[in-house]
Amino acid sequence: MDKEYTCKAGVIKSETLTECSNEFLTPKGFYGPFVGKIPVVLAEPVIQIDVESVIQLEEPALEIKRIKKNLFINQCKLIDTGFDYESKSKKTGKLFLSGYVRKNIEYATADCVNECKGGISGKIKHTTVKVPFSCVTKVKFDVPPVICQTGPAKEIASFTDNIKGKDFCGQEIIGSDPCEMGFVHSECFNEKVFCELEEVKIFEDDILKDPKGLGCDGKEEFIFDKIIEKMVIFVRLKLLQKQQVNIPGKEISDHKKISTCDE
Repeated sequence: MDKEYTCKAGVIKSETLTECSNEFLTPKGFYGPFVGKIPVVLAEPVIQIDVESVIQLEEPALEIKRIKKNLFINQCKLIDTGFDYESKSKKTGKLFLSGYVRKNIEYATADCVNECKGGISGKIKHTTVKVPFSCVTKVKFDVPPVICQTGPAKEIASFTDNIKGKDFCGQEIIGSDPCEMGFVHSECFNEKVFCELEEVKIFEDDILKDPKGLGCDGKEEFIFDKIIEKMVIFVRLKLLQKQQVNIPGKEISDHKKISTCDE
């Protein structure tokens, strides 16, 4: 066999690896009770989002081979709206959610048609699009968020019994000092509520728009370059906020407390 037809593909190197030994250590920690600041799950909603879109392909397609989908969220903003006026039981909020579904569409083109032999040839192409979505949904909290409000500025009056001048009855005037005043302004800061994406399910139906027949009869094969896509998206989220919580534990004496460092 000539050298120019010799394949370069093959195994260059292969090695069987031996198993490494290991040792399991017991995790060490502090014994309580104590107070920790940890993410607390406020709610875990499953949100349904319905989207309809029209997608334009770069070239006319004979058929769709595969569609790969991934969902991304770029806004997850919660607004606390207080107690639910209908049930008057749980605090509620409004969740503003937006993002997009990234879709990679692989399709086969029809570059040439042989009507005599019933053959169609083409290439495998792909088109990647981002289908946006946005919605607002009501959320009922299992654990309400901790929110403090900044109060208005307060004026502090200074007392004096030496106000110059007297009233029309000739009596002395005592009260707040008009020459001195103070103000107190308090400001508190809240931990932000953030989201974690837990699970996504997408049910979709694709409808070909304006298909055109191939060949003279145009009954069996056709091409298209637009897709009407209908999606039903279920998004499961966790809404969390860092809160201070009491963590119970077994109290032990000082000489039995576990040290974080090996002695």
